[in-house]
Amino acid sequence: MIIIIGGSFAGVQAAIELRKLNKQLKIAIYEKEKYLGYVPNGLNQLLSGQINSLEEAVLYDVEALRMQRIDVHLESECIEINPETKEVIIQQHERTKPISYDRLIIAIGSIQRPLAIEQGTNLVYQTKMLRDAQRTLEKLQEENVSSIAVLGGGIIGVELASALKQYKPELQVTILEKFDRLLELAVDEVISEAIVEKLKEKNVQLYTGIDFESIQEGQNSACIHTNQGEFEFDMIIKAPNLEPNHKLLEEIISLDIDGSSIVSSQFQAEDSIYVLGDMLRLPLMPISEKFYMPLINNSVRTALVAAHHISGNKELKFESTKTNVFAAVGLTIVRSGAQKRNERFTPYSIEKSNGIYSLHGEGSPEIYVVLFVHENTNEILGIQAASEADISSYANLFSVVVRGKMTVRELATHDFFFHAAYPSHVTHFLNEIALDYLAK
Repeated sequence: MIIIIGGSFAGVQAAIELRKLNKQLKIAIYEKEKYLGYVPNGLNQLLSGQINSLEEAVLYDVEALRMQRIDVHLESECIEINPETKEVIIQQHERTKPISYDRLIIAIGSIQRPLAIEQGTNLVYQTKMLRDAQRTLEKLQEENVSSIAVLGGGIIGVELASALKQYKPELQVTILEKFDRLLELAVDEVISEAIVEKLKEKNVQLYTGIDFESIQEGQNSACIHTNQGEFEFDMIIKAPNLEPNHKLLEEIISLDIDGSSIVSSQFQAEDSIYVLGDMLRLPLMPISEKFYMPLINNSVRTALVAAHHISGNKELKFESTKTNVFAAVGLTIVRSGAQKRNERFTPYSIEKSNGIYSLHGEGSPEIYVVLFVHENTNEILGIQAASEADISSYANLFSVVVRGKMTVRELATHDFFFHAAYPSHVTHFLNEIALDYLAK
């Protein structure tokens, strides 16, 4: 019997892959929410008009899984794990019952870390979970909401600020960020500067280097006290500040200092227990230092590795290139691999080359590109790009370049397709940035 705790993307994908590999296994998922696979921060998609209801951000169909003989139990929370007896205690409404397992998969994801200023107040809204998004949307729809603070200038915070301006252009939106620049951990300053310029064009106010001290509740508004003064808003929304949801595991398995689970390369924590997805730190390819990278990409791949290991295939392994795409203020941003700030974890320097190039298409849209290169081997360690065109399809190309450990010289002359009758250039922008790097 395979018991999966958590109907996250990791949990569901593990179940699907296990069923594919073994038609006879008994597989059961226990999920505390009323749904499976809600895309975190689906509110951003709703506000920007990509979906029409928050329910559209729920990607898995329970009945379709049951048709595959995967036993799904919703509103069923695991409250205790007993490795000695190989049992979990499941609470369904007011009743609890023990369930025996042969193998246990823990895929309960991440949680938003509470800020100290939130204590004792209901003034700070969240977006990660469906119930959080529903509460936040209800508040946004109130007529007296005209000014909003977004706490956090990472990817989700910037996307949220952009989506809010699409939803109601008249809203006064302010981003309050603790780091010295927006998207400090996510992208190079070349990319973040382009995004900041676009945010300012949308009249989004930006404050960086912010330390939050307290929140004072007024009759119809809230005042945030910071090291840079006081800010008053009708509404405060906290962008995700994620950490592993480790409370259930604290007495069961070994945890790292950040609460992530310590596991083997096949994500095995104990003899019969596997831990997946947002509960892990993963090696960042190609530098192999482990980082906390809560991405759906990573969750799904850890599930595939664990499912194959449980089924007897011990060869699959996974290192993340941290490949993802996000969009804000009319720009699409693509990133893969390491960046300059990661060189604190390497014995070598990471060199950087950046430029603005032309894409094929109507009006020849521009693309900002940043290349990160190993100083000694000229191996490409990472690529980032931003454009007003939809460049999301380049994410997989960037990932292949990084994972394939291509050098700058190889990229400079790589024979990307060209034919005058098809949408293409004689030289690809990746050829051009590699050539510019070599010409320095």
